[in-house]
Amino acid sequence: MLMKRYAKWAGITVLTPLVLILLLSILLYLPPVQNWAVKQVAAYASESTGMDISVRQVRLVFPLKLGVEDVKVLQPIDSLKNSPNLALRNKRDTVADIRKMVVDVQLLPLFESQVMVDELNFTQMKVNTTNFIHEARIKGNVGNLRLKAHGIDLGKEKVRVNHALLADARLSVELSDTVPPDTTPSTNFWKVNIEKLKLKNTDFVLHMPGDTLQVNAYFGDAVAQTTYLDLYKGLYQIGHLDWKKGKVNYDQNYIRPVSGMDFNHIALSAMTLKADSFYYCDSKIDVKIREAQFKEKSGLQVDQLYGRFVMDSVKLQLPDICLRTPYSQLQATVDMDMNAFDEVKPGKLMAQLKGALGRSDLFLFAGDAFPGAMKMKWPFYPMKIEGSFKGNMQQASFSGLKLSLPTAFELSADGKLGNLTDMNRLKANVDLNARTYHLDFITAMLDPSLMQEIRVPSGIGIRGNIQADGSRYATRLAITEGRGRMRVDAKIDAKTRKDGSIDMNRLAYQAKIQAHNMQAKHFLPKQDLHSFTGSLEAKGVGTDFLSPRTRLQAKAQVNQIQYGKYKLDHVLAVAHVANGKVHADIDSKNQYLTGLVSLDALTNSKKLEATLVADVRDVNLYSLEVTKAPMRLSLCGHMDIRSDLKDSHDIMASMSDITVRTAKKNYRPVGVDADVFTRRDTTHAVIDCGDFHLNMDVHGGYKLLMSRFAGLQKELAHQLRNHHIDQVKIRSQFPFGHVYLTTGKDNFISRFIAYCGYDFKTVDMKMTMSPVTGVNGYLNIDSLVASGMQLDTIRALVKTEGDTIRYAARVQNNKHNPQYVFRAQVEGELQEKGSNIDARIYDAKNRLGVDVGLEALLLENGVKISLIDTHPVLGYKKFTANDDNYLMLGNDDRVSANLSLKAANGMGIRIYSNDENEEALQDLTVSMSQFNLDKVLSVIPYMPDISGILDGDFHIIQTKDEFSVSSNLNIDNMVYEKCPMGDVGTEFVYMPKSDGSHYVDGFLNYEGEEVATVKGTYKSEGNGYLDAEVGMEKLPLHFVNGFVPDQIMGLKGYGEGKLSLKGALSQLDVEGEVYLDSAYLVSVPYGITMRFANDPVRIIGSKLLFENFMMYANNESPLNIQGSLDFTNIEKMMLDIRMRAQNFLLIDAKENARSEAFGKAYVNFYGAMRGPVSNLKMQGKLDVLGNTDMTYVLKESELTTDTQLDELVKFTNFKSGKPVVVERPALEGLNMMLGMSIDESAHILCALNADQTNYIDLMGGGNLTMTYNSVDGIGITGKYTLNNGKMKYSLPIIPLKTFDIQDGSYIEFNGDPFNPTLNITATENVRTTVNEGQGTGRSVDFICGVKLSQTLNKPGIQFVVSSPNDATLQDELNTMSIEERGKIAITMLASGMYLANGNTNSFSMNSALTSFLNSEINNIAGSAMRSVGVDVGMSVDNSTNAAGAMHTDYNFKFAKRFFNNRLSFSVGGKVSTGAEMENAANNDDVFFNNIELQYRLNEGASQYIRAFYNNNTYDWLEGLIGEYGVGFKWQRKLQHFKDIFRFKTDKQQIPAAPMEKDPAVKKHTNEKKDTMEKARTKDFDPLKLNEK
Repeated sequence: MLMKRYAKWAGITVLTPLVLILLLSILLYLPPVQNWAVKQVAAYASESTGMDISVRQVRLVFPLKLGVEDVKVLQPIDSLKNSPNLALRNKRDTVADIRKMVVDVQLLPLFESQVMVDELNFTQMKVNTTNFIHEARIKGNVGNLRLKAHGIDLGKEKVRVNHALLADARLSVELSDTVPPDTTPSTNFWKVNIEKLKLKNTDFVLHMPGDTLQVNAYFGDAVAQTTYLDLYKGLYQIGHLDWKKGKVNYDQNYIRPVSGMDFNHIALSAMTLKADSFYYCDSKIDVKIREAQFKEKSGLQVDQLYGRFVMDSVKLQLPDICLRTPYSQLQATVDMDMNAFDEVKPGKLMAQLKGALGRSDLFLFAGDAFPGAMKMKWPFYPMKIEGSFKGNMQQASFSGLKLSLPTAFELSADGKLGNLTDMNRLKANVDLNARTYHLDFITAMLDPSLMQEIRVPSGIGIRGNIQADGSRYATRLAITEGRGRMRVDAKIDAKTRKDGSIDMNRLAYQAKIQAHNMQAKHFLPKQDLHSFTGSLEAKGVGTDFLSPRTRLQAKAQVNQIQYGKYKLDHVLAVAHVANGKVHADIDSKNQYLTGLVSLDALTNSKKLEATLVADVRDVNLYSLEVTKAPMRLSLCGHMDIRSDLKDSHDIMASMSDITVRTAKKNYRPVGVDADVFTRRDTTHAVIDCGDFHLNMDVHGGYKLLMSRFAGLQKELAHQLRNHHIDQVKIRSQFPFGHVYLTTGKDNFISRFIAYCGYDFKTVDMKMTMSPVTGVNGYLNIDSLVASGMQLDTIRALVKTEGDTIRYAARVQNNKHNPQYVFRAQVEGELQEKGSNIDARIYDAKNRLGVDVGLEALLLENGVKISLIDTHPVLGYKKFTANDDNYLMLGNDDRVSANLSLKAANGMGIRIYSNDENEEALQDLTVSMSQFNLDKVLSVIPYMPDISGILDGDFHIIQTKDEFSVSSNLNIDNMVYEKCPMGDVGTEFVYMPKSDGSHYVDGFLNYEGEEVATVKGTYKSEGNGYLDAEVGMEKLPLHFVNGFVPDQIMGLKGYGEGKLSLKGALSQLDVEGEVYLDSAYLVSVPYGITMRFANDPVRIIGSKLLFENFMMYANNESPLNIQGSLDFTNIEKMMLDIRMRAQNFLLIDAKENARSEAFGKAYVNFYGAMRGPVSNLKMQGKLDVLGNTDMTYVLKESELTTDTQLDELVKFTNFKSGKPVVVERPALEGLNMMLGMSIDESAHILCALNADQTNYIDLMGGGNLTMTYNSVDGIGITGKYTLNNGKMKYSLPIIPLKTFDIQDGSYIEFNGDPFNPTLNITATENVRTTVNEGQGTGRSVDFICGVKLSQTLNKPGIQFVVSSPNDATLQDELNTMSIEERGKIAITMLASGMYLANGNTNSFSMNSALTSFLNSEINNIAGSAMRSVGVDVGMSVDNSTNAAGAMHTDYNFKFAKRFFNNRLSFSVGGKVSTGAEMENAANNDDVFFNNIELQYRLNEGASQYIRAFYNNNTYDWLEGLIGEYGVGFKWQRKLQHFKDIFRFKTDKQQIPAAPMEKDPAVKKHTNEKKDTMEKARTKDFDPLKLNEK
């Protein structure tokens, strides 16, 4: 029993705890017990921790599924514990607030130290670690945290989480910077494996200490698989990460945001990231990114990012990273030590980069570094980048760097860099090679006005080296542009001040620049600069030349530079600056300027003293286009300058030893002296030169004068705004001063002005200004000649009287003026309320042609203009105006008018406005009726000669938004410069638009039909832009004839077509076609009529195309023209044409009153003309063919027998009586070389007077070369050989004679076309009786005439006589001297008698009368037969036999040419009377005893067929016999005997292109002849001219 009892109590003892535990466990599942237990535990925990802990409800479900709701943990705030305020002391901080927590743990595994968590779920949880974790504070909200872990081994400290979910969380981690490092060894050996972790709508924020940096990561939908955590090793691994809908923000909070890509403020959105691995351990991160996309707030969009990212505490590696955007693609390899940017012992950085950076992405990364204008012009191409970098900020190198931006530039570079973090210690050595194309994005950064002046051309090449060592920089570059090149070798030592700016006073520099053929115009397009070749060397310190510490040694040499038409060379400039002393020389030795200019100066910061000396030995003013005639100038100049750099300035200058050289004479004018000085209280200037005197004295220094004039301008503007003129206030702004000027013609200045086209006799001017007396003065000019106009007297006067300024002017030409005699006078005055003016014009007969008086009043609402006299005179017509006439210019810019002028014959003009139209600012109409242009315009001096009756009106309307001008004009019987144009009318509408453009729509009428239209717009902004269409419908071409001087050339016919004009006016793009209908080029004086082919002329791209264009003469043989006229640049139009014609009938004209040339001229022509229109180069060959038969009337020749020798235009000074000749300007801008070949059969008759009784009839040929350039003028070389011809000429003592020009005579040209070398022998066959004594004589045939030699200007004239058929007389003549034979020849020509040795015994009145009769018969017969083209010669010969009987022979000869001179026919005969004839019963004399017929077989005048009959052939055996014959003649010129067997015809030849001549060098005649001979040896093919 005892054992049982013991067993019982033992069992009770053992079971009681178990029962109690079981009972307790059971009780724990009861809600009341659970709530009681939770309260007890919460109370104990609150008491133990000092926090308020509360749980609203707990549920425990068997076996171990625990649910807790509304758990709150509150902690007092430490900083408020000692606050006296009770409310603050009781304030609590929430540590945790959990809405619901569920934990489900399996029971059995717990007994094996295994934890199997089926569910751990937190819902709506708030967390705040407050100060529990010293290193950081974590707080935030968690919407849901759920996980499942079937593998928690408490013994092995391993955790395996099957899956976990964090959703709707907002967690913030704030790091602290005051926590000391934890050195306690870790005892946490837990290892965690998470098979799958999901993050949804979760946001993590990390705040660095002090909130300096904030990182925010948002996970919209992220899955991490195979995650491993080793808490002991600090190892974190993720096998795969898939992150979608992500966001990442990175902000440096204390750095201000910037535009573009801001690396201190990064915001990534729409982020997708897929990583195949993530590794972190011991501060090493290794991430392999398989795919990533995101967008950055700047606009950067990354479509693809992949590669590997490795970083630890000492190194960052990007083995192969690739990034792609819609516009860019980059690949990079980076290996960088983390201390690579340290200032002390930095590590290394190695990087390789390759890819292309798009325009948009570049601007994002650049931010505000690129100006807006640069961005606008940046090319729309990605920029290619390639290169490698190695080193650090102390020492680095890069190689293979290549940057390429299509259409912009290409650059490659290699080099070394050092001390990159300190610009004052920067070191660099870079080799670069670059080439630029279009760099508009660089010039866009410049000022807009400067952008119009400069340009960076395409195709610049740069190769060289750049070095830097602290403040010292050096470069050696080779630059190329087009065909130009430049070498730059420069060094600079740019020392800096303490504030970092460059100290320019200590700037040291050294440079050497060499340029060859650099095209300056490519960089300065608006400057007329072209190629430049030269060098510059400079070495110095400082840039302030007023500082004594500045040093400079410089040398600049210009080997060649072209400015416009000028090619300058051999210019040397040297400068030396040291210790406040300056010396500079400029030495020029070229065709334009030869001379030396020197400058010596002493400088400091308080004063300047300088002397400028010029020794100008030669200035070619004509080549510089300063004068229109050749002129050269030499002078010596001296100028002294002194200044205190404040108010006192002195300039004394003089020019002496002036020599002006012209083609006619040398002129040495007196020198020019100038003295100018200004002080604080006065300004004085005097210029003296011969009879030129200018004197100016003004009170006050130049600064005071500038302020006075500014105040005057301001006062005038103020009074005009207030519509009130206060003379006293205006005068108060006047300075005290006067200006005197008197000059005549005897001074250098006046003569130079005369050479510039303005000639006068005297000028006298005086002008005084004073605040008291106002402005007073006069201007007198006598005999002014300008622009072809001569004004004899000009007088002007201005005078101040009280509050009124009176002015008057008079211009008068007296009766001796050769142009226009008139008198014009203007009078007026300026008063308080306005001004009035009266103008009158009188003609040569003192008739009043114009009389108009106007009054302008300043009113409150504007300016009112009206006629003072309501009966003005216009064009000799007296008009009547309405009494209330006015023209109002309102302050609101509105024009109001009511003016009506009417004449007695109905002619009138009316100007009126519609003031009732309140919607329009302007509504103005100008109407004209029966307006006689001839009457009105004829009284106005120097107006063009226009006549016709004008009817029409102009209508002007301006509204708030629009402005328009419309017109309808008609001119009946219009004549312009004596060229009838017919009935012409026009209508047009003009409207300026609000956008600044101008719209025009109009048409032109002719004889009631519309012949032309124009429609388009013009924008004036910038360089201007025109967009217009021009249409032509049978537009008469004769409209242009009135604008051709003297109507030497003209057009007739019609033009049709359409043209499109677009672009800037300076570079218009013209497109279209023009059809010529029955169009002719006509020259009445020269007998030229050429018909244009009816083919269209196309204009493409502002290029007028001549596509096999034909111009026809009368024989339908065309002149073929091929080429183009390019007028893309109006200022530099380019012509390139080739011309060819065969058997071209250039002239086919009949004689008329205006004829200067008539007949027929046939030519072959081959030529080309090319170059700018202002400087054309022409080369060609002109063959004058043998069928040419021309007559040219020499109206202006030294040989003419008329008295019409007046100059082209003569102006006569009525006071001096000395003629002033206004010469016709020479042809400029043409270089021509024309080879001329004149066929030996060409017939040219030069008439020496108007009735053509005196003439030279020539037949001959030769090869000539004609050249022309603007410097040397026309030049002709070659020989013109005469083989036949006649000269009919009368001298003062010699009656009209007909001379035969002997074969072999020639005219040789050696350059000067007006002074050739002559070798001409012209003779006449004279039969006269030679008395033998005792009253007997015999008839002898003489050859008598004149021989011309030497030059035309100084000819050698020798009269010759011979008797080839009479040996006795010939021997007698041979014994005489040349002078004696000349006297006999003159006597024989004058009297027809042979008078030897001054013996007058042989004088016979019968012989004298016979000679006179011969002259008159020839004169009468020649005048009668000339109209039918027959040459007539007659003579009468008397002789006396031994018996004293008279015998008379009447000789005659007729000749005519047919078929363009190919067939010539001549008949001669004789009729005898008197002794021996009356007794000759068997007289067999015939009437015609000489007949000849000759026909030319070829055009080369080398082959003839001849048939003849001669009844007076003398035979030694049979005496006089008749002779018949037919023959063939072949002639040719030979240089060598072997040429007689050369049968091939010569190829057409053309001279070589003319060379540009140096105007200062005149080449010798022989050199010019050699050049021409060489030019003739070159073959010519007109179709290959453009290949040169």
